[in-house]
Amino acid sequence: MLKTSAGYDLKHLFIGAEGTLGIVTRVVLRLDPVAGASATALVGVPDAASAQRIVRHFLERTQTRLNAAEILWQRFAAAMNRMLGFAPGQLPLDAPCLLVLELGADSVEAAREALEDGLAAIWEEAGIIDGLVASSVSQAGAIWRLREETEMIERMHHLPPSFDVSVPAGALDAYVQRIETGLKRIAATYAPYVFGHLADGNLHISINTDGPVSHALHEAIEDVLYEGLQASGGSFSAEHGVGLDKRDAYERHADPVKQALARAIKGMIDPANVMNPGKIIAGE
Repeated sequence: MLKTSAGYDLKHLFIGAEGTLGIVTRVVLRLDPVAGASATALVGVPDAASAQRIVRHFLERTQTRLNAAEILWQRFAAAMNRMLGFAPGQLPLDAPCLLVLELGADSVEAAREALEDGLAAIWEEAGIIDGLVASSVSQAGAIWRLREETEMIERMHHLPPSFDVSVPAGALDAYVQRIETGLKRIAATYAPYVFGHLADGNLHISINTDGPVSHALHEAIEDVLYEGLQASGGSFSAEHGVGLDKRDAYERHADPVKQALARAIKGMIDPANVMNPGKIIAGE
């Protein structure tokens, strides 16, 4: 990494600005080498904290590379399993949380052996309930379908309210428990489908109801999901941006000081408001 501390790093102004400050004309990417082979496991754990212990364990092992660590809460996993038509017992899905791990190594055999040995070493400490190391490409594919084919939720519910938040690592379990309770206060039938990227705390959440819901109801759901995120170091928008859809939520839940600074920067760089007007910051 090339170090620099020569004044403001202005490129970061454009990250998350969604075109409201200018047009990106050039992008430099850094590519990481891909391991020659990989192996996949599905691990049942009591909570996200246990899943994080497993991830830390594999990150400390230098002979392999942790390619992916995805977490699925049981309601989401069970719904996906039904919609994908998997046979009962095909995958171990009874635990409160499911962790999908992918490990890279020089060969499939080495990756699979490292997964098996690593899970055995951390099994009791992490409180692992169940686990399956994929023994074939098709079995690994089934595990990944459980995580990736999330359009199945939209086949179950027409346009379900969906959200994208980031939660600090140590707060994941408390957050999910809190939103379960909060959603029940809005409607007794409401429950969230929750899954996401464990390492960075990015959770995707869909509500088990058809949409679109009314503006007032959508705001009530947002208030449950977004309450306390800013204070804890999380965010109401992790990777999907603000745009128009989340602009009201931005105004209600983003740091007021940050909003004031954003408006000042926008006014200085784009006083005529010609750059993607209306996105993130409401037009004057």
